[in-house]
Amino acid sequence: MTYSISGLRKTAAAIGFSLLAFTAANSAYAANATVLVQMDSYEGDEAYFALYLVNPDGRYEKTLWVSGDEARWYPDLNRWFRYLSRNPQELDAITGASTGGNDRAIIHFEIDEALIDAGYALRVETSVEDRENYFDDVQVDLTSDGQRARTQGTGYVRYIRYKF
Repeated sequence: MTYSISGLRKTAAAIGFSLLAFTAANSAYAANATVLVQMDSYEGDEAYFALYLVNPDGRYEKTLWVSGDEARWYPDLNRWFRYLSRNPQELDAITGASTGGNDRAIIHFEIDEALIDAGYALRVETSVEDRENYFDDVQVDLTSDGQRARTQGTGYVRYIRYKF
């Protein structure tokens, strides 16, 4: 079997074009999401919270944001920290300041469009020093129809809402 240089170039060009098209097609399926977490009015220290993705079976998938940038306090977010220790993830780019009573956090991230209307949910776990922690302060299904709707929290979160 013989190969020509021009034939190899054409094949390489076709493969390169196919990979480029595949990459472009896959990146087109990411939606820009914005989540607003409005904290309730409470007295005391600022809250640490973790916003993470939950699969249709109710299991942790991925951390989307952590409010509070001192890692020494992350174990206080008991359930999330346990999930994270089983499935480590780099957090440097997805952390911010802790959030006090009546404050809000606005979080931006990309999410795979295949997860929308597919049984996935957003969950917020909260912790405040010397106070009760809430494993599922608020959980909201990730649906197209649920955009912009307020979902009430059960602890330090007054409500959460999102849009794509």
